[in-house]
Amino acid sequence: MKEHLRVAIADDDGVIREFLAYVLRRLGHEIVCLAENGRELVAACLSEVPDLVITDVRMPHLDGIAAAAEITARQDIPIVLLSGSELAARIEPLDHARVIRRAKPVSRRELEEALAEAVLLMEVRAVA
Repeated sequence: MKEHLRVAIADDDGVIREFLAYVLRRLGHEIVCLAENGRELVAACLSEVPDLVITDVRMPHLDGIAAAAEITARQDIPIVLLSGSELAARIEPLDHARVIRRAKPVSRRELEEALAEAVLLMEVRAVA
């Protein structure tokens, strides 16, 4: 796995944001954005250009799916979508090959698996 990823995180729940940031930092990754909503996430991704985005689906001001669609329209990066049952029906605007889905609450192990999947996507894209 790539040793150091620059990660943007968005979730309207501060406890979840901090958990994700804590785990990712402990795994050696850099947090370039901790957003409370989709608008903040999009703005941060345009200026910081992360390697990976991890976002909740349900957020105010712009949900995670709409934010992910805006980001992936400009940048070729994987997106980890965190949510419940509404997720499957709403990812139509996204490039399915770049989306990694995980149900909330996400464990450290599930987060590590999502990171490994994202790195694999980056490597495949780099070779293609």
